[in-house]
Amino acid sequence: MLRRILTALVAGSLVVGLLWVGKVGFLAVWGVAGLLLLGEWHRGEALPRPAQVASFLLIPTLWLTGLIPHGGKILSLLAGVTLALYLFTLNPEKDFGLSYRLAWGGVFLGLGWGSVAWLFAEEYRWERVLAFLSLVWVADSAAYFGGRFLGRRYILPRVSPKKTWEGFLIGTASTALWGHWAVPWVGGWEGIPPAGVGALTAVVAFLGDAWQSAWKRSLHLKDSGELLPGHGGIWDRVDALLWVGPLWYVWS
Repeated sequence: MLRRILTALVAGSLVVGLLWVGKVGFLAVWGVAGLLLLGEWHRGEALPRPAQVASFLLIPTLWLTGLIPHGGKILSLLAGVTLALYLFTLNPEKDFGLSYRLAWGGVFLGLGWGSVAWLFAEEYRWERVLAFLSLVWVADSAAYFGGRFLGRRYILPRVSPKKTWEGFLIGTASTALWGHWAVPWVGGWEGIPPAGVGALTAVVAFLGDAWQSAWKRSLHLKDSGELLPGHGGIWDRVDALLWVGPLWYVWS
């Protein structure tokens, strides 16, 4: 646990410091993260690189050019609910075929990475980025420690055996409290209470984490990589961001 905490402190401090550099610094860091994500996906799947790059770029390209309608809130809500319910019946070792993983990886990585980039590329404010990141960090950390010390009832034993209802509820409640303060600070999200934004962010962050766990379990991988001591790879750290990014891009 000590390595995990130290890595989080060092990496978090580095990211916060780079936010002060401005939009160029942010996009540079996120661009490098995208390349690392592609590398970890390639090592896990061992697929031809051109197929992965094409899959990575297809969904964000369609989205950006308007062929997938912007502002599709009802569509995104239905997709989120469907994927959430599917987790309870999913058997990763049987249900993740090769073609399915290729399509899923393109959506997960491409749309997630692209949404975070577009979210802040046009209107960059470091405090907005920090609020976005902090909500995900609070959700992840509170759920992890809540589940570690108080967890008893497992949510998705076939997908991610360590996730518990106690950890999920603690993470959601903690992020709702943090959102009550952080969301008004950066504005946006008219019509949704700030605590509700925090709670919704926590739920979607959980789904991102769970679906990445399903991908790893389908390939019998413990971590996506070894870049971050105590955490695994870069994908293990940004899996929640890749789901929260589209949420914020569409709904805020």
